[in-house]
Amino acid sequence: MRGAMINLAVSRPVTLALLGVVALAFCLVLVGRIAAAEEYKFYGTITALPATQGWIGDWTVSGKTVHVTATTRIKQERGAIAIGAYIEVEGTLQADGSITALEIEVRLGPGNSGGTSVKFYGTVSSLPSTPGWIGDWTVDGRIVHVSASTRIEQERGAPAVGVFVKVEGNLQTDGSINATKIEIKFSLNLSGGLFIKFTGIVESLPSTAGLIGDWTVSGRTVRVSAITFIEQKRGPIAVGARVEVEGLQQTDGSINAIKIEAEDEAGSSGVISFKGTIESLPGTPGRIGAWTVSGRTVHVSALTVINQEHGPVAVGANVEVQGLVQPDGSINALRIEVKPTPVIGVILVKFYGIIESLPETTGWIGVWTVSGRKVNVTAATRIDQEHGVPAVGRIVEVEGTLQADGTVEARKIEVKRLPGGDSLIEFFGKIEVLPATPGWIGAWTVSGRIVNVSATTRIKREYRPVAVGAFVEVRGTLQADGSINALRIEVKSGPSGGAFLSLTSPTASVSAASYQAENAAESIVAAFGINLATSTAAATSLPLPTSLGGVTVLVDGVPAPLFFVSPTQINYALPEGTSPGTASVAVLNGSGVVAQGLLAVSDIAPSLFTADASGTGAPAGNLLRVKPTGQQIYESLVRFDAAMNKLVPATIRRNSEDQLFLVLYGTGLRYAPDTDDNSGNGVAESIEVTIGGVSAPVLYAGPAPGFVGLDQINVQLPTSVAAGQNISVVLKAKDNSGRVIQANTVIIAVE
Repeated sequence: MRGAMINLAVSRPVTLALLGVVALAFCLVLVGRIAAAEEYKFYGTITALPATQGWIGDWTVSGKTVHVTATTRIKQERGAIAIGAYIEVEGTLQADGSITALEIEVRLGPGNSGGTSVKFYGTVSSLPSTPGWIGDWTVDGRIVHVSASTRIEQERGAPAVGVFVKVEGNLQTDGSINATKIEIKFSLNLSGGLFIKFTGIVESLPSTAGLIGDWTVSGRTVRVSAITFIEQKRGPIAVGARVEVEGLQQTDGSINAIKIEAEDEAGSSGVISFKGTIESLPGTPGRIGAWTVSGRTVHVSALTVINQEHGPVAVGANVEVQGLVQPDGSINALRIEVKPTPVIGVILVKFYGIIESLPETTGWIGVWTVSGRKVNVTAATRIDQEHGVPAVGRIVEVEGTLQADGTVEARKIEVKRLPGGDSLIEFFGKIEVLPATPGWIGAWTVSGRIVNVSATTRIKREYRPVAVGAFVEVRGTLQADGSINALRIEVKSGPSGGAFLSLTSPTASVSAASYQAENAAESIVAAFGINLATSTAAATSLPLPTSLGGVTVLVDGVPAPLFFVSPTQINYALPEGTSPGTASVAVLNGSGVVAQGLLAVSDIAPSLFTADASGTGAPAGNLLRVKPTGQQIYESLVRFDAAMNKLVPATIRRNSEDQLFLVLYGTGLRYAPDTDDNSGNGVAESIEVTIGGVSAPVLYAGPAPGFVGLDQINVQLPTSVAAGQNISVVLKAKDNSGRVIQANTVIIAVE
């Protein structure tokens, strides 16, 4: 009998389980569309322009109509507006499919006449003695051509020999650079002072026009001048208001303000953004429902993107909310981001300097000396080494908190000087040649330039797959032979033209069984959004297609197998080999990338399917009754209650002769540790199940044969389980690190 039971454990799942998965595809609650203008960003080529001053009017960009107004910001640093220019458009999508542009930026001029975009850091060794320093500069041995259109940022000081600068511009054939922007970073004598950022409360203000003069913010003197930028989008500047101050600390402790931003939200209509503290949360999967944030009701749906990079969602957490104001004053949230809790009066500093000493420890943990300042580096300090590793003599940017003894507790340190004096290159172009190697490692040709791609090159494929004809943004270091060693390549659009990225129509991906945020490789995922597909379609055979109804889903650039697609919901399987962490999800149809989102991926993410596809209640599964003769009878675990008009647990009738087993179906647990080397029971040794609080033997846990992403769990019903109509079945799984993760609870009825 025991051997027969084990054989049965890995048998094909029965019909009810299949019906549960099919019901899942069609019966999940769909989220309605928020009726408001949607913000869009897309990349495309200009094919038609109006012959008006400032190009005000209707443009055609990759087949789409773009309305340009007097308020549209047009950026031409990388090239001029012209037919054939490749541009980035940000704006609001209209009902007729056109876009009202908020900002347009030229990314690649026709024929790439603007030259390759270059960015590098260096020290000024010579300057022209002309008004505005127009003429040729020498920066780290490179000739930099400065014109009247070059933007020179002098917040941290004026141009002078010995000043450390950041240069952005276009590389010319003779190796010189036509500068579009030069930013003064610091003088080597550090006379500019520390760059300070802190949050405080306004205690006093001058009664002058423009509030020019000395302010008191949390006990500190803040000097405001005519060039100080005062941002009041979130509220007016007044005594008692909370503000964020950026500026340069002087020797007397005062701050010369560069920017002051009100942190309190201002009353508005339409799309708003405000910061506040979570005061209450719904106890629902995904926190879907009404939140209270600093006294305001915030409606969170499956469409809401919740960024928890700086901490988990919890009562007391500080968040920034972006959403749409409703007539009752509540907000339909489009995006919520957990923010580090601001500490009033804590000073954030940012400064540039030269490393004078380093500790000889792993990760350089300890005290550094940077241009005479003591910098405390801990295991939590992020050290950005894209431009090189820390070393004595290297120039770095330090961000951290200023301590009472004058030292800086470093949060981030970025090495600025490139190794060997290489220039950092950023340019847009079209892929012309690709190597036929795994990961495309080797030499690419992008708009006539050789781009060397290695195993460490980061390739972002959120918009489109890598392919000949695709437009890409390349970032890397310029080599002596004119080639570029790529640090990062981002695919912007495919050969067919502009790729759309919806900013306010994200896709939210959750477990299709429980709606929990975490998922695992090969698990079944449900994605919600709007305009995801133009029709409804379901897969009818195996292997599952990666294109269904004209829709493709990319997870970290890898096409996902698709069960079902519709305008508001897609069910897909997380691709095999998806790494734990945060994965990017992009939904593509005939219009390009129509939605994007993030997906939390873990080693395991156990979830159980339920009969009504709600994630709660009766499980999608069967009872297996084994008679003393060995006869096996399958019975349903669910029945329809006409009076209640819903599915409820079917009562399990027990007797002393029969053995009873639950056959349950879930997803996300197949990669739990297999420590007993017994393939016959799957990963049962890493699964714990209690029924009514009583530990239940798990005979099998693992993939359900013949089904994509579906897991099967066979559990014996202990005779000691008490009778009842709402008996909880709790499943827990252990991952490779020993962490125990609980699935959603399901309910059975036992007589």
